Amino acid sequence: MRYRIEFGSSHANRLKAQKFRQRVFRDSENGLDADKFDDVSDHCLVFDKKSEDKLVLVFRSRTYLSMKEILHSYSAQYYDLTKLKDLPFKPMEIGRLCIDEESSDPFLLLSAFKYLASIISNCGADFIFGCTSFVGADNPLHLDSLSFLKKNQIAGSKFPVGKKASSILNIKDQIASRDKDKPAKNFLPPLLKFYLRLGGKVSDHAVIDRDLDTLHVFTFVDLKG
Repeated sequence: MRYRIEFGSSHANRLKAQKFRQRVFRDSENGLDADKFDDVSDHCLVFDKKSEDKLVLVFRSRTYLSMKEILHSYSAQYYDLTKLKDLPFKPMEIGRLCIDEESSDPFLLLSAFKYLASIISNCGADFIFGCTSFVGADNPLHLDSLSFLKKNQIAGSKFPVGKKASSILNIKDQIASRDKDKPAKNFLPPLLKFYLRLGGKVSDHAVIDRDLDTLHVFTFVDLKG
């Protein structure tokens, strides 16, 4: 097996993940990409044994006992999740996924997502959620992807995700004037593709994150459905 995986909440794992994210997200070898949610999350680190055990992918996960607890999640900073709090699910939040830019092996993501699926199964989570990001807050190519999401994957009334962030993009309004004859290309990020393969849905609006220069949507999967 090419990849070696470490998973847990140890200080060593957390520090490795923060250093890696700082390099990938912020293009810097100095400092740490860290927030208050790192201390209460498990961190998955994937190492490439064919490249001298180089760290090539990280993400973090956090399991909650009830939906009420997700009001204190990372995602809840940007989206109003109040109307989800009474739903009968055991939720897990996944996020901060990043990949070494030099890695080109298509099986890297497959290995990571296979392991992620095992984590979800082992903990008994039945509602998976998180913020999935498009690189570039103002990249016009995102309109193609958002057009695809509007037609296929916008959440229905059963899962009302409200607006909370000050800088948002309404998906339906944004693409209303888009050329209807222009085919929509699919430039979806890897984690979002993983969600969608499981039947995932997204919020009807995206949040503009200037800090990381990304555009992200609230994404979730109802594994009971």
